[in-house]
Amino acid sequence: MSDISEAYLNAVMSNVATVLQLKQWSFNKQSFENIAQNYFGILIPTILTGSSCEKNVKFSVVLKLAPTDERYRISGAVTVMFLREIFVYTKLLHKYREFQNLYAISPHFVIPKCYYVCSDYCKEVIVMQNMCVKGYKPYVGTKFLDLDHIIIALKSLAKFHALSYLLKEKNEDAYEEVKEYCKPLTEKSNKGYIDIMTDRLKKALKVFENTTYVPLLEMLEQKCVKLIESATNSTKSLCLCHGDMWMANLLFQYKDDIPISACIIDYQTTRICSPAFDVLYLIVSSTSTLLRKEHFGQLLDTYYQTFEQTLSQVNLNSNGIYTKDMFQYDLSIVGPACLIAANTSTWLSSGLQREGHVRSKIILNTEREMEEAVSKYTIIIKNIIDDLTNYGYLKNVFE
Repeated sequence: MSDISEAYLNAVMSNVATVLQLKQWSFNKQSFENIAQNYFGILIPTILTGSSCEKNVKFSVVLKLAPTDERYRISGAVTVMFLREIFVYTKLLHKYREFQNLYAISPHFVIPKCYYVCSDYCKEVIVMQNMCVKGYKPYVGTKFLDLDHIIIALKSLAKFHALSYLLKEKNEDAYEEVKEYCKPLTEKSNKGYIDIMTDRLKKALKVFENTTYVPLLEMLEQKCVKLIESATNSTKSLCLCHGDMWMANLLFQYKDDIPISACIIDYQTTRICSPAFDVLYLIVSSTSTLLRKEHFGQLLDTYYQTFEQTLSQVNLNSNGIYTKDMFQYDLSIVGPACLIAANTSTWLSSGLQREGHVRSKIILNTEREMEEAVSKYTIIIKNIIDDLTNYGYLKNVFE
């Protein structure tokens, strides 16, 4: 991915300073301690200082920039993703903030401030509040979230979904606009991404060759489009979902080393879908099989209770919108789609994707490193398959 020139960065920061009405401004680029580059863009933390109303002020911001080299635009996908995220930050989350203030929702769904956006082709940028300065940071303890972190994450996700249903109920025009920008994932809306998921299933078949998992993986590959689209067209209810809800897209705030709040980030794949997809994908992609075996029911209850309570705060009844029975039914429908997505992200995060426009950030230099990465990937996917099978969430693969 191409570097961002100093001239371009100066031009962006000049626009930000103008919007914030700063005089005699300057900026300094910072670096993230734990956050890696975004797969479909470049993240640059920056401190902007200047004077406003004869007072010295300072803004800690993050610039999220699209690649300026057209070779990395991936057949239009990056352009669409940035336009979608710009819409989410400038319009959708603005509405959510208004709802939270109007209905005195407590605790709030955490929304970073958005200071400036540009949607010009190959110049897309979002300048937002750096939540790390507010004490939010990524979880870096282990490969998976522990119980305290996944509970906080599910509560935040439940509030996000509840606000989507509130928008759907109270502002039909705004929700129609959401549907235009955040279309469901289908072969028509994003064939390239589905092709990637199908390719990763083919890679999984090679890894799992001569095992009992081959028939399932073969059916997932053959029916990939149908199973992905079923998360929208065969479920009981739809709302605006995050679409890529896993631990890398969460920042946590702590008190005495205990997580007390979560901030969801990276809205490039936000789309209309069943809320059950976000929930199940978060759980299977971001927790260990041991934690799931001990707490799976508790995790589902935590999500739904928070969802129900948040709706109650805005005078909506979950029984008329999305009942727990509907939620349970949808979980059984979205299971295969969650497995397909988890296989794709696990292959990438394990360092195994070494070709194409989107490559793993982990660089495997030796055959031993490659073998270890394949072994870890295999264990993770095997555990996800076994757990989803035990929950009864993969039955429709063979139907």
